[in-house]
Amino acid sequence: MKFRRKRDKNISAIDITPLVDVVFLLLIFFMLSLGSPLKLNQVSVPESKSGDSMTQEAITVALSDRGLFIDGTLSGEEMLDLLPTDTDIIILADRSIPYFRVMAVLDALRSSGHERICLATRPLKN
Repeated sequence: MKFRRKRDKNISAIDITPLVDVVFLLLIFFMLSLGSPLKLNQVSVPESKSGDSMTQEAITVALSDRGLFIDGTLSGEEMLDLLPTDTDIIILADRSIPYFRVMAVLDALRSSGHERICLATRPLKN
C-alpha cells in the first residue's frame, strides 16, 4: 500500500529576485557616486637628487593603481597616440606601479612620435 504525502499549501516560498535587483541598483549608485577623478597629488612619485622643475605648459600622464589619467581624466592607452607631439609630456607614475606599465606608456608615446617626454620625481628632503 502506498501512502501519499500531502503537501502543505500553507508553506510559501520567498522570492528574492526584487531584493537582488535593489541591491544591484544600490551597488551601482554607490560605485558611481564615490568614484572621483585622480588628483595629481594622489600619485606618490619617487624622489630624486637631480630633478628640475618644469615651468612650461605640459600634458600630464598619471599612472596609478586606478588606471591611466591624461590631465586628470581617466583614459585608455589608445588616447596616448592622439596627444600633440610638439608639447612636453610629464609622466607621473606612482611608486607602487610595476615597472612594465611605465615602460608600456613610454613605448606607446615614443612609437607615436613623441620625443619630449620626462618622468616626474619629487626632490629629496635634506
